[in-house]
Amino acid sequence: MNEEFENLKSRLVSADPARHVESINESVVAAAPLNKPARTPLGKRFRQFAFSGSLLATAGAFAMVVTLAMPQQPLIRMAESGAANSSPMAAGMSVESDAKMMWPGFVQYEYDTTALGENTGSGKIYQLQLNGSPEQKLKLIADYFGLEGDIRLEEWSTPEYPSYAVGKDSNVAGVSWAGTGNWYYSFWDDSSFKCENKLIELEDGSSYDSCEPILTPELVPSEEQMKAQATEVFAALGMSVTDSQLRVSRSEWGGSVNAAVQIDGQDTALEWGVNWDGAGRLSYAFGHFAEIVDRGEYRTVSPKTAADRIKDGRWFGSPASTAYNFGGTPTVRTMDASPAVEPAEGAEVTNDAMVAEEPVAPMEPEIVNLQLESSTEALLMIFDRSGGAWLVPGYLLNNDQGWFDSIIALEEGIIELPEPYEVGIMPIEDAPATKQD
Repeated sequence: MNEEFENLKSRLVSADPARHVESINESVVAAAPLNKPARTPLGKRFRQFAFSGSLLATAGAFAMVVTLAMPQQPLIRMAESGAANSSPMAAGMSVESDAKMMWPGFVQYEYDTTALGENTGSGKIYQLQLNGSPEQKLKLIADYFGLEGDIRLEEWSTPEYPSYAVGKDSNVAGVSWAGTGNWYYSFWDDSSFKCENKLIELEDGSSYDSCEPILTPELVPSEEQMKAQATEVFAALGMSVTDSQLRVSRSEWGGSVNAAVQIDGQDTALEWGVNWDGAGRLSYAFGHFAEIVDRGEYRTVSPKTAADRIKDGRWFGSPASTAYNFGGTPTVRTMDASPAVEPAEGAEVTNDAMVAEEPVAPMEPEIVNLQLESSTEALLMIFDRSGGAWLVPGYLLNNDQGWFDSIIALEEGIIELPEPYEVGIMPIEDAPATKQD
């Protein structure tokens, strides 16, 4: 029996393919996962099965790793100066994207943010999307107002910002097929106005004939009539409003009704309006054809953090026009124009400008301290690099001077900002001449 067992054992050992391999060291075993595995002579069907199984087992984990590891892509690539209030300077001062200098005497604001909150939050982003075609929209306007003629490109139309019109110069409608898809209707009739001929005499003895307008306030529609007609115009062209949204203005010279498009009861910069002239004729109307598309909810910074963006000059957006009812003056006031430059004593003065003969040392900026007293959440309109428009969460940062800055509240990375402005002081000899009064 023993002989038979030993004989069987000998045969099994002889059949072992690894009988000549030495014992494997533990360090080799530990390092094995780091090395490229040798090919195993398996059949094709087995390899396919093994590969498919490993894919199914690791697909979920792989997807999770990729999602977390990939950097966040900007949802919006902001235009250089899309929104009306995106300039880093106050009213009347424009800065090109490559501008490096500004002339001396400007005001520089310093902000006290002590009173602002530090809580973060979230807000929705909306894309203003153009659907259909400009020809369809223009036909809608033409049919409503009874305009005839072929649709044509307006003279200021460009491939990037195409603009179309229909009708005659005195009775015309147009639509711009970029951004918010804004449209207008205009009617002008000289014969609808009454005037009285008068002879106007001047101090030098000369005179001229003038036709002084005769006011006809009785022809101007009542506030209720204007509200009813404006509501009809808005509804026919795509905007539904409630009576509380309508803002009415009426005088002996004419009247108007305006309304802002609202999202969740909040006014936006999408403004619609209808105007009447002194003869009671509907003389002008305007609005926007862009549809509002919800692009999701995103995290926002605190008002205190948003205030730090004011000096950057790239975080401004356009609030609703109704925001100015309590704000007053221009939204952006990070820098102001310099005062007039007086000529040096004895300097030569030309007919159309005053120029100092000797250069004057650059002036230091006037530092003005502003107290930011409160913040108000608002939807701000901005434009992207392709001309598209968006509504994004922001703050109106109200200061102790009675105006505000409208600052985008989104966390960094959601919007790709344009290149920063680099603004310095222009030497006085290079500054533009100051016109005489």
